[in-house]
Amino acid sequence: MKKLLSALTLLTLATPGLANTREVINPNEAMVVVPGIEFVGPSRISTVNFCAKQVGVDDYRDLQTDSEFEGMEACLIEMT
Repeated sequence: MKKLLSALTLLTLATPGLANTREVINPNEAMVVVPGIEFVGPSRISTVNFCAKQVGVDDYRDLQTDSEFEGMEACLIEMT
C-alpha cells in the first residue's frame, strides 16, 4: 500500500497540468515577448503586467536589475 501511495504521489507531481488547470479568460488577448526573457516565449499582456507588478515595476519595459528580470522570469514560468 505504501508503494502505491508513493507512486500516486509521484504521478501527481509529474503531471501538474492535471492538478492545476487554469481557465484562459480572454483567448484573443494580445501577446508580448518580454525583452531579456525571450526564451519563455510570448505571454498574455495581462500576465506580463501582473508579473511586472509582482517584481515592483509599473511596466515590463521598466525592468532594470537582475533581480527584477529573475523575478519576472520566475513569475512568467509559474503562470505558464
